[in-house]
Amino acid sequence: MSQPSVAILGPGAIGGFLAAVLWRKGIPVTCIGRENSVRTLAKEGIRLESVIFGNFIARPKVIPQLNHSPDMLFVTTKATTLQSALDRVHPHVLTDTVVIPLLNGLEHVQILRTRYGKRVAVGSISIEVKRHRVNHIIHTTSFARIKLASDGDVSANRLVEISNLLSNAGIETKLLESEAAVLWEKLVRLNAIACTTAASSRPLGFIRSDPWWRKQLESCVREGAAIAMTEGTKTDPKTVMSQIDALPDTLTTSLQRDIMAGKPSELDAIAGAVVRAGAKHGIARPTIKNLIKMIESRTVAKKPS
Repeated sequence: MSQPSVAILGPGAIGGFLAAVLWRKGIPVTCIGRENSVRTLAKEGIRLESVIFGNFIARPKVIPQLNHSPDMLFVTTKATTLQSALDRVHPHVLTDTVVIPLLNGLEHVQILRTRYGKRVAVGSISIEVKRHRVNHIIHTTSFARIKLASDGDVSANRLVEISNLLSNAGIETKLLESEAAVLWEKLVRLNAIACTTAASSRPLGFIRSDPWWRKQLESCVREGAAIAMTEGTKTDPKTVMSQIDALPDTLTTSLQRDIMAGKPSELDAIAGAVVRAGAKHGIARPTIKNLIKMIESRTVAKKPS
């Protein structure tokens, strides 16, 4: 029996990692990216250094525009480049494809459903990966976890197929009971870590050990958990803090790294989405809003006068 075919839109840190791991397992993988990236990846392959999967070079197919209908399409762009990336995958190309976004935030799901209809499931990934060059990806955490759900558009059988493919490739995968659970279980934790590391420009170990910053971290978790509850996801702040306390001291976030580098960031897609969801339900979120202001002030300070 042949392996399901996979396409990955956005072969950056997350997408490149996923492409390399699946390719190594013998799965037909096609990466869709910008022309410059396609040329580099076609010539040099994807070089992955991973604490779990080891060091190797993967050579998936790379193209600038999707021209066939894969069984699965993983969308792994950042929110800041999602709209332009979608031009590389026209809806009429897809037939029986399931679209699985692995973006940070909430609001990308509706964007994808507007474009691709009822073939969209919901996914999230927990991992720390960094891209040092276009084709050089370093995976630094001893885990890579994906969670999936669909509230009805994608069948349970298709979700199981996707879960099995990822699990067989060595990526821990879990099916959850609702899309809200997939999105908010990660977002409550990510929002707190991303906001505090980006506002402080320090790694997670410092945030946890400094009394003032730990208080901000815990307040972010409580505010996010309260919003998640109104969205239908039972979230215990103590459990979330236990998860955060188990992460490496050296952990940083892509939001933090982008802010420090003066690049476009996912601040609005992550923290902004949480604030907007809180406003919808009339829930106060003063800590998150204050950290957004601190991060924005850092961004403005980096701009040339």
